[in-house]
Amino acid sequence: MRFLFFLLLCTQITYSQNQLQAVLLDSTTKAPIEFADVYNHYNYTTSNADGSFMFTSSGDSVFIKYLGYKPIRTTFNELQNKKIIFLAEETVVLDAVVLTGKNDIYSQLAKSIENNYPFFPYEERFTLRAFLKKNDTVLKLQDLTGKLKRKQLFATQKHRMPRKNYEVELLNMRKAGLKEENVEFMLGDFTKILNWFILHAPLENDKYDVKSGAINDTVDMVEFTVKDSIVNAIHSNNSGYLKINSNNKAILENHLVIRRDSVDYEKSGPYKYRTTHMEVNAFYEKATNRKYFLKNAKVEVLVAVVNIKTAKKDIYNCTYIITTHDNFKELNTQKNASVKKDIFRLKYPYNPDFWEKQNQLLLTNEMLDFLSTVNAKDNEYRAISNLK
Repeated sequence: MRFLFFLLLCTQITYSQNQLQAVLLDSTTKAPIEFADVYNHYNYTTSNADGSFMFTSSGDSVFIKYLGYKPIRTTFNELQNKKIIFLAEETVVLDAVVLTGKNDIYSQLAKSIENNYPFFPYEERFTLRAFLKKNDTVLKLQDLTGKLKRKQLFATQKHRMPRKNYEVELLNMRKAGLKEENVEFMLGDFTKILNWFILHAPLENDKYDVKSGAINDTVDMVEFTVKDSIVNAIHSNNSGYLKINSNNKAILENHLVIRRDSVDYEKSGPYKYRTTHMEVNAFYEKATNRKYFLKNAKVEVLVAVVNIKTAKKDIYNCTYIITTHDNFKELNTQKNASVKKDIFRLKYPYNPDFWEKQNQLLLTNEMLDFLSTVNAKDNEYRAISNLK
């Protein structure tokens, strides 16, 4: 009888997992929506560059949210036959703003940083992706997961960025690449990449033309473009927008575009190179301790490389993506990876079971095709990979 009771008890506490795999698109443009939150009380995931996501949960509710779009509250049952889900953008009308000094929008944002963001050590879990293309041909793909310890999130005049701001404990890694014959594009180290994710336009009220407007009752939008008179002085044409909490002026989304077409080339052996374009898109969210953290971010960098002898020009396009969770929890991070070494040169074993089950950053169709190329026996390039 005791054995029978045990079996009955096990039957009562088992539960089924709901699973949803779909694509999120803008209802007007039909463009894929990246970094949309798909979640419920139990689980969370986010959409990739194709708009694709996979969400698995024991709960039936499904919430889909992306800043500036109307949220969706539904269930697995209602979405079970849907492969495409459309999100409708909330309209916003922007008006030109005159920046006057102490009380203008930029001054309010600068003051809010000290109150809204952590200037103390904290830990979080992360997934980091690097994706490199040369003249539209994929060369490298790398995904890393682990624990990250920061001494602070942002740097200000009062709180300079510490020299050793980051510690990383790697837990999983997959990487695949095709080796070039004469040149190698370095992916960058953790310190550089993590600093790029939090890069934003200087909050100075005399350098930008600004427009602002309300997206809804709680979120405002500020659009900025560097003044024409400033472009030549800084050799950069910066623009972008900020979505901010209308009450506490915290930055919820930062979108920054830096164009540097007129900057001089730097020389490296028989080559010369320059970064012509950098684009940052970062999303911040408030934690239970009332501080905001970096939740998702994407950085895209374009670098022009010229062979000095032949004048042949190549364009390298490198994309970095990060997602974080378990922010501000005590994770006992044990540093096991250099934060000053090119991440593609870091070594860590591949765990196929982990990567088959994780759903934080699904591989795009382009990435899946690339992995097939790397693993092909008749591949004409020398492959670099930890997948075997």
